[in-house]
Amino acid sequence: MIKNIYFIHRFHFNKSYYENDDFQELKNNGYRVKYIDIVGLLKSSKLEDTCPEDLKKDVIYINTKKEFKQFLSDNKHNSVLATCVGLQINSAWFYRIISQSKIPYIFLDVNFFPQLKSSNRIKNVSTKVKRLFEKTAPNYLFLKGIRSIDYYYTKFILRPSVAILYVKSSIRKRVLKLANKDTKLIKTNSNDWNTANKNVLKIVDSDNYLVFIDQYVPYHPDFVARNIDLKFTAEEYYNEINSNLENVSKGTGLEVIIAAHPRRMGANDYNFPLFYNETSNLIKHSKLVLAHYSTAVNFAAIHNIPLQFLTSNLLQRSYIGRNIEDMAFTFNKKPINLSSEQFNNENFQNLLNIDNLAYSEYIEKNLAPSDSSQTGEIIIEVIELLDFREN
Repeated sequence: MIKNIYFIHRFHFNKSYYENDDFQELKNNGYRVKYIDIVGLLKSSKLEDTCPEDLKKDVIYINTKKEFKQFLSDNKHNSVLATCVGLQINSAWFYRIISQSKIPYIFLDVNFFPQLKSSNRIKNVSTKVKRLFEKTAPNYLFLKGIRSIDYYYTKFILRPSVAILYVKSSIRKRVLKLANKDTKLIKTNSNDWNTANKNVLKIVDSDNYLVFIDQYVPYHPDFVARNIDLKFTAEEYYNEINSNLENVSKGTGLEVIIAAHPRRMGANDYNFPLFYNETSNLIKHSKLVLAHYSTAVNFAAIHNIPLQFLTSNLLQRSYIGRNIEDMAFTFNKKPINLSSEQFNNENFQNLLNIDNLAYSEYIEKNLAPSDSSQTGEIIIEVIELLDFREN
């Protein structure tokens, strides 16, 4: 009988994971629900733990592979894992341990970077060439060789997932590596779609504001884990964005509200009000959304709110500039360069235009709304099926 549900993602636990994985719904149905934190093994031990203090009671911290293996072995008879960690060369050990322990698991293909159109083929080719050189470096090839042995061994002994929850109209090939003929393939909505359609109270009194989506650019865990040099400092970035958001507010007559990145820690770096874990709510009642290339633009598409992308000479020093261009191109927009363009009443009216076809295509490719239930309800159905098989 399944009593425990353990979630595993690549980053530290936070409020978004708690809500998206429907922790409360699962708890209300009598399950013991916990998050297994193995971020130091999956990503990097350098990442700061961004889990709020009030949620740490829901987290089990595991620091070594040996400890992880022992934990799964001790809990395999009354537990199920739910994870979005894919089977790749650098995560083969994860699935090797899962397969050896024989614990059942559900794969959640519900969170991913959206499929974007490319605005510059030349830049894309140059990026691929650069990555090719990086992947032929001696140290990289040596490490890859060792991991490849583990990867192919893991594929040989792999126990398939009992179910795959997926959003895109066709399941990604890398996801199908975790399935066999007995795996239940269940199409569901994206987490953002479910979040956006929850009934929540408006939290901002004003009806005349815009939302800037904070991307935690200088301190984002991905940049830290991968040792990415952004070629600018946090002070440079926040000085630039604050100054320009003030100009935006003056030019448009709109108040500026910041939707905080879920992994943001510490003080507010902005000169404007900062709200945590309310991105969908804030965007739903706003007049305009400003962003770099955050996946939180999903909420602008769902709520049908005008969207504009911001770049600058500073951001274009790194690959961030290219990502902004591609995301803007996907929505049939041209990014505004804060280093050379200013907002005024005339161009503000242009910002309010929405390309409905671009929004519809984006939703179809990346959010895939359907009549399916939310994640927690589907997981309960899968668990009931597992319990039935055992009996």
